[in-house]
Parts: sequence; C-alpha cells; structure tokens
Amino acid sequence: MTGDHWNSLHASRPWHLLGWALAGAAVLVAIDIWTQGFGPGLVRETGGIEIASALLYAYAAITWLWTRPGEAWRTSWQVPGIMFLMMGRELDFDKKLTSIGVLRSDLYLTNMAPLMERILGVIAVVFVAIVAIRVIALNGRAFIDGLRRGTIWAWAFAIGIGFAILSKAVDGIGRKLAPLGITLDSQTKLMMVILEELLELGIPVMFIVAVIASIRLADPTHNPRK
Repeated sequence: MTGDHWNSLHASRPWHLLGWALAGAAVLVAIDIWTQGFGPGLVRETGGIEIASALLYAYAAITWLWTRPGEAWRTSWQVPGIMFLMMGRELDFDKKLTSIGVLRSDLYLTNMAPLMERILGVIAVVFVAIVAIRVIALNGRAFIDGLRRGTIWAWAFAIGIGFAILSKAVDGIGRKLAPLGITLDSQTKLMMVILEELLELGIPVMFIVAVIASIRLADPTHNPRK
C-alpha cells in the first residue's frame, strides 16, 4: 500500500467524531472547574470528569454501532456490550442495582439481600462473563495480530488498558505508600485523585480512537448504516 493510498484511507475515516467527543468532554470539565474550582469538587461522584467518562463509553459504543453493518451487530455485539458495561461501572451501577454490590460475595453467600436481588446479581455476573469470554475468544487473536502489525486500533485499545492499570495503581496511593513510611500531603493526594480520574477519562477516549481506526474501508460503496 502506497503512502498516498494509506493517507487517503486514513483521512476518509470519520475522525471528526473523536473531535466532537473531546470537545464535549472538555466543556463538561471546564464547566466543573468554573463552578467548583480546581479542588476536591472535580472528583466528586457526579463531577464533570466522571460524567464525561461515562458518556464517552456510551459514545464509543454508539459510534461502533453507527459505523458497522447490521451483520456485525449480530456477530460482534460483545464489543459495544463491554463499552456499555464499562459505562455502567463508571456510574457505579454494580453498587446501585442491589442493596449489596453485585461484585460482593456477601450478596450470594449470605441472606443479607432479598432473593430477587441475588437472582439479579447472578444474571448480571453471568452476562458480564459471557461478554468477557466472547471478547477474548472472538477478538483476542485480532488484537494480538493488530499489535504485531502496529495497527492504530489495536495500540489505542492497548493504551486504554494501560490507562486502566495506571489508574488502579494511583487509586488510594496514600494508603498504599503508608506501610513504606511515605506520607503524602493533602494537596498531593488531591492531585493523585485528579490524575486517577483523568486516566479513567483517557480509557474511553482510546476506545473511540480504536473504534474509528478499525472501520473497514475496503469497499468504497459500502454504507455502514445499512
């Protein structure tokens, strides 16, 4: 493939969708900074960063659905499915659907919650497991091959995973460093929490990049909305 042909294919992808997503997220965060100031209010549960993260997951899923043919919806529904699940996780639906979080063993091994909540929890966990297994089984090989070939979509997805790992490493950093005799001041702790939220914001952004970069353009007559 010549450089001109590659540039033509690259330019024909709807990268403006990424621009809209970034602009929307920036507006939400900017409004929060304007109204709350650069402080703890930024990382509250209903803050602009967290809301933007959740909306970007939904945006990534909708972008995938919008740019794929109907056949892909039937065979690869797990891809937007996992994005919607991550949106739910960002909004803490795993804790809000039942009186005890669906990821807590107490929900299933004790009588602390009503039977219907336990049934709902089992259904949710089974669905998550099915989605995860399908992603690994049906998309895992393509992902590894994409990394080897240096494709944009595979590396964008890998960077998103890296952001997730880093955000977990930063989460509660003060508590993690305490046994080592390292104490962080309140300002540093706040900066680490903001960094964690920004890393989490970067995950769906990378997913959007992966979704757009993976659009197939081999057939110029193909209409992805049909």
